[in-house]
Parts: sequence; structure tokens; C-alpha cells
Amino acid sequence: SIGKTDNGQVGVFAALSQGDDVAMVNTRLYLPKEWTDDKKRCDKAGIPLQDQEFKTKPKLALEMLKEAEGVIEYDWVGGDAVYGESTELRLGIGALGRTFVLDIRGNQAVYLKHPKPYIPDGPAGRGGIKNTYKSDEQDIKVRDLLKILSDSQWKTCTHRQGTKGGKTRQVVCVDVFIWNKRRAKNDAVEELRLIISREVDGSEVKFSITNNLAQAGHQSLCDCDLLFRQMQRYWVERAIQDCKDTLGMTDYQVRTWRAWHHHITLTIMALHYMLEQKIVHDEHIPLLSCPDIKFFLAMNLPRKASSEQQVWELIVKRHELRQKDLDRYRLK
Repeated sequence: SIGKTDNGQVGVFAALSQGDDVAMVNTRLYLPKEWTDDKKRCDKAGIPLQDQEFKTKPKLALEMLKEAEGVIEYDWVGGDAVYGESTELRLGIGALGRTFVLDIRGNQAVYLKHPKPYIPDGPAGRGGIKNTYKSDEQDIKVRDLLKILSDSQWKTCTHRQGTKGGKTRQVVCVDVFIWNKRRAKNDAVEELRLIISREVDGSEVKFSITNNLAQAGHQSLCDCDLLFRQMQRYWVERAIQDCKDTLGMTDYQVRTWRAWHHHITLTIMALHYMLEQKIVHDEHIPLLSCPDIKFFLAMNLPRKASSEQQVWELIVKRHELRQKDLDRYRLK
């Protein structure tokens, strides 16, 4: 997701990446609950009735993944901690038969052994129903695992090539269980692998979880391969930053459903054009970037102004339009 919740305009984006090549393939406008609870506000913004329902960012992400089934080929799903900490999304991805590598925060609780939830003997609760599960196993926050991991458990792997050579990190993977106690079901335990990586000097620790497990006829990925997947989100973040800094993704002042989608769609199309140019010219210009392409276009496309006088005339016209917007705002 990008930006803050200014005017309720926060986007959830689906990106397809291969190495450092990234394309945006879908998007959803996230609406806070204070918006969806205000029908008049939604109607004024032109939000379709079927979309005036509060949905969390993970729920929107799962919708896009379901839409991608049979349309887009991909190996695994990545995402930041907002998505990694969603039980609904993790189970939803698993139900699609897909693998994920999702970030989590350091305070995420896990079990090193199956918690084996059970309902203890004793009097029933209110309503005569006993549904409070407990476990005899003790959970642990993933950041506290750093204290009990030995130096010999860490592997040093190269996860990508940089301009100054290979980028390396240390990684260790641990089999863990996550029990979502709020689901209040005996089957609410997920068997996962925890990926912990850090810089060689021990800084910048990163935690992720994956459902890539060893199964009958299927071998799980090695620690270095899982580190590669964990770090691939770097390129997606770079693409989003290009959209913001170079393509004007966040440079808008619109407050309607249609206008937001029009603006974001044009931004995504521009990113696709940038990606196409980078691929076409990769052999001869391997360092070609979005700012480079934008600079080239600015220098070669016809301009409305060919003299200083015309430039000032255009500025005056822009100021007139801006003043009209200010006047309309004051009249409200």
C-alpha cells in the first residue's frame, strides 16, 4: 500500500515481478470504516453501492489473488507485515494452492512445538458451552528467538546482485506453528517456516513466514532460496517509489472513485511503458531507469511553449485554474 489515509485514499496494489522487472497488474482502493459507515459520503464520492463495504487490506489483496487465478502465472506471493499477520489471507492463499513468503513483525508469537489446543475440564461458561481452548506449550515472540539461536545455525547467502557486487545476508529458517486463538477452533493452528535474516554485522533483522514445507513428493526450498524470496519485495518497493517520484502516482487532488481509478490506471500504464523500454534496451543500456526515460521524453517530445513568453502565459493560465479551485473551495 502507499501513502497515508488522506481523504481515505490508500491503494492496495498487486505487482508481478521477475528479478528487478516489476509491473503493477491490479489495484484496489482501500476505504476506512469511517467512510463505509457514511453512505452519504460514499455516494458523494461516486463509490458504487457494491463497494461501499468495509474490507481490510488483506481481504482486498485476497480478492486480487483470486482474480489472478488462471490469468497470471506466478510462483509465490510476497507482502509486508500488514498481510503476513492476516490469518485470513494466509489461509486464503493456501486454499488457492499457492505458496507465500510474507513479512511479520518481531512481536509475532509462534510455537516451536504444536500447541495441541484443548478444552480443559471444568464448568461450562456462559450459555452452557465450553469453547475456550488452551495449550500446555509456551509461545515465544520471534524476536526473542534471536537469543537462543546459535552462531552455527546462521548461513551466509547472496540474495541479489548490486552495482558493487553481490548482496549477502545471514539467514536461518525454523519450523514454527501459529495458533490464532481468536478463531476458537481446534484446527486453527498453522504449520509454517519462519525465515529470519540479518546483515552480516547482525543489524537490520527481518522476519517472514512461509507455507513452503516438505511434503510427500515435494521438497521444501533451502534457506538461501527462501532468503531470495524474502528479499524480492525490495524491487516491488523500488517500483512503487518510481511511481511516486517519477510518474506522479500520489500527485493528485481528486476525491471521487472514478477519478482515483483513472489516475492510478494511467500511472500503471506509464510504469508498463517504462518497463517495456528497460527490457527493449537492456542489452545496450543496462542501467536505464525511469528517471532516465522521463528525461529523454522531456527533451524530445514537442512542447507547448517554445519561448519564454509562452512559458509565462502557460503559468498564468495554470494560476487562473488554481484560483478557481480555491474560490470554489471557499464557497463550500
